Amino acid sequence: MPGFDGTGPRGMGPMTGGGRGFCSPWGIGAAYRGYGMPSGTGYGYPYYGQPAAPGVAPFAPQVTREQELDFLKSQAQAVKGQLEQMESRMRELEAKGK
Repeated sequence: MPGFDGTGPRGMGPMTGGGRGFCSPWGIGAAYRGYGMPSGTGYGYPYYGQPAAPGVAPFAPQVTREQELDFLKSQAQAVKGQLEQMESRMRELEAKGK
C-alpha cells in the first residue's frame, strides 16, 4: 500500500493486494497473522485457549467377555460366508474353463 492511504497496490483499491497490508480484516498484514482459524490465538484455538471443537472420549468403554465372544462369533460367521462365496465362484470359473 503506497503511502498507507488505503488505495492498495497501484491505486487499485483496498484488499487488491491479497490482504497483505493494514486494510485487511485482521488489522495487520498477512506476515503478522496467526495460523489456524481466524479467532485470535492461532493453531485453531479460539480465545481463552479452549479447543475449537469438543474433545473425544479419552478411552473406549470396557467390553465384557460375553460381548467379545459374541462379536468374534459373528465375525467368524461372516468370514465363513465369504469363504463359501469365493469357493462357489472358483467352482463356477473352473467349470466354465473346461
